[in-house]
Parts: sequence; C-alpha cells; structure tokens
Amino acid sequence: MSMTIRRGRPPARPRPARAAPGTARVLAAYLAAAFVLLAVVFALRPATGPAPPAPTWDYQRETVALEGGGTLNGYARWAVRTTASVTRGSIERQRDVHRLSPLDHLAGQPAATSLAGWRERHRLPLEGATLAAVCALAAWGTLRRRPGRAWLAALLMLVGLTLLVTRPQTATSLAAQAGTAVPNLLLRAGATADPSGSVATTADPGGPSAAEAVQRTVAARYWTAFVGEPLSRLQTGTTVLATAPPAGKAGVLGTLRARVTAVGDWAVGRRGPERAVIATLALAYVLPFALLLVALAMLASCAQALVWLLALAGPLVAPLAVDPRHRRAVLRWWLVPLAAALALLAATALAALVVIRMAELTHAADAYLGMLLAGSTAPLLAAALAIRHLRRHRPARPQALPSPRSPRQPANRPAKPAILRGGAA
Repeated sequence: MSMTIRRGRPPARPRPARAAPGTARVLAAYLAAAFVLLAVVFALRPATGPAPPAPTWDYQRETVALEGGGTLNGYARWAVRTTASVTRGSIERQRDVHRLSPLDHLAGQPAATSLAGWRERHRLPLEGATLAAVCALAAWGTLRRRPGRAWLAALLMLVGLTLLVTRPQTATSLAAQAGTAVPNLLLRAGATADPSGSVATTADPGGPSAAEAVQRTVAARYWTAFVGEPLSRLQTGTTVLATAPPAGKAGVLGTLRARVTAVGDWAVGRRGPERAVIATLALAYVLPFALLLVALAMLASCAQALVWLLALAGPLVAPLAVDPRHRRAVLRWWLVPLAAALALLAATALAALVVIRMAELTHAADAYLGMLLAGSTAPLLAAALAIRHLRRHRPARPQALPSPRSPRQPANRPAKPAILRGGAA
C-alpha cells in the first residue's frame, strides 16, 4: 500500500465574511459627514443673503431695560440681558428647524441657480449627449446576449440625472421640504393630542399656518416664564407686567410708579440686592434648558442636511433597485438611513417640546413653592435657628466604659502583679 505525501503549504482556509455595519453605525457615520459638510459650508459661505422672511413675534418686540446705578443694578442689568439673549437664541434656533433646511439655504439654492444658468448656456450639447446616451443604452440592452437589468438601471439613472439637471430648483426645494415637513407635522399632531388644550390655537389644524401658530404659543409661554416674569419683578417687584403687550408695558409701568410707592422704588433701582438675586436665579434657571434646546436644534440641522442629501440622491440611487444584485445595498445604504434620519428628526422635534414643557413645569413648581413659603419665611428661619441653637448647646453623651472582659487591653494599663505560689507577692 503506497502513501502519497504532499509537500508545501497547506491550503488556505477561507476567511469569514465581515458582517455588514448596522443601521446605527451607518446613521452615525452619515450624521458625522453631514456635520462636517455643514461646518465647511458655514465656514466658506457665512453670508449668502437674507433668510426667508418670517413674521415678528412678541418676544422680538420686547425691550430689556432697567434703571438704576451702582454695581448691583449693573450686574442685574447684565444678567437679565444675558437671560433674554440666551432665551431668544434658543427660540430662534428652534424656529429655523421648522422654517428651512440649512444646507439647502446655504449651498443648495445657489448651486441650483448656477446649474440652471449653465444648463441654458449649454442646452444643445446637453440634449444631444442625452439622446445619444439613451440610444446607446437601449441598443446595448436589446442586443446583448446575457440576461440582466444593468442596462435598465443605467437608463433610469440617466433619466434621473436629466431631471436633476433640467429642474434643479424644484429638486432642491422638494428635498428641503422633506426635512421641514416632519417637525411641522409632529408639532400639529402634538397640539391636536394635547389634553390640556394649553397649546390650542384658532388656526385650522390642517392649514399651513397651524404649526407656526402652535410654535408661537409655546415660544410665548417659554419667553414669559423665563424672561417676562423676572423682568417684571425687577421693574415692579411683582409679575404684573409679564403678560402685558410689549408696546403697552411702558405705559403700565408709568401708571404703577405714579400710584404705588413700592413700585417706584423697584423701578429706580433702590432694591439692588433683591434685583441681583432675582436676575441670577433667572439666568441659572434658563441656561440648562436653553443649551439643551440649542443642542437639539443642532442635531435636527444635521438630520435635515442628511435628509436633503439622501432625497436629492434618490433619482440616482433608487434605479439601482431594478437590478436584484444591488437591492440590498440600496436598502442598507440609502433607504434605511433616510428613514432613520426622518425618525431622528421627529425625535428631536418631540424632545424639544418635552424640554420646553419641563422648563415650564419647573418654573411653575418654583412659583408655587415661593407662594407657599411667602408668608412663612420668618417662622421657618426662626425654627431653623432654634434647632441649630439646641443642637449646639445639647450636653454631650457620656462615653461608655470599656468592658472588663474586653479582649483588647489599652496600651497604658499597668500590668497585674505576679502572684507567687505560697501567697507572697
């Protein structure tokens, strides 16, 4: 019996196929790329003309002004102006999420205008090249022997590219509307499902201005809670000016100063320490909520940029699904990330509403607590001082003596004398 011995390297084992990245990793990579793209666009095109016109709301008409000199009044003036600036910035960032897509406003619309002008200048060569490419793809698909749909996918991609070149403004506008429609739809749904009716408006729930009216109501309550009421306390000592129209606050303040002496003391700045405390608390309350709203707006802007890019690439990527070999790739790298970006956009809009609601509840709880403790501050302070006095003058407890059977003996304890046998010490 003969044996055959083979010399050389053993056959290589097949390497296991790498697992495809999940949806979360793909979405995270896409969001990072969208953030970098937005940063580059903001850096290269900081000013591309005015943004689309928006109606003026009440918080934009508010005038933050305090009378009085001195260090404490100056600090209170700076603190309340900082509070107003931070609150106004957070509201405007949320308004931008519902109004426009940042990437479309900064780069999409100028690029579409430039592409339209270039297309008009080279119209005849583009039409001739498109017809030649269509005829070549049709002939290739008809005369080829091997079955397949690659030619059909290429033909559909050519049609999609033709649509993008011939209608660039329409394509960019539709892609931008896909990023703003989701937050507005969620805002209208949230206003309809609110059981308390606190954000209900007179606008038609299905009309185009329903989302804007709801957002205006929510922003007005947010501004009143964190800027209007502290500013009214700094000027009058009460919240009487918080709900007054911005144009009529000066008249109401003048009337109160003429009739109430205490209001005049607050208005001219004779309550500097109280003003400093109120302004500091207002800034401390609004700062975490405003930063969280700005962070959510930044995340929503990245999601809008990603939606804009994926929607704009749809006419070029969707035809690949005609070929069965590319359907899974189209699903993994385009359709699922697009749906995930839309879901993330809806989640950020809902989270912004939740943050504003939490801010309002926090402010309301603080106001109710202040009302409950307003008439009992002195008794509570006296009780706290009495308890502190009693604890300080309470006699100390006697320390327990060590047990004679304790196994541990102190170091300075004298040793017992030795007892000799016979009775002698």
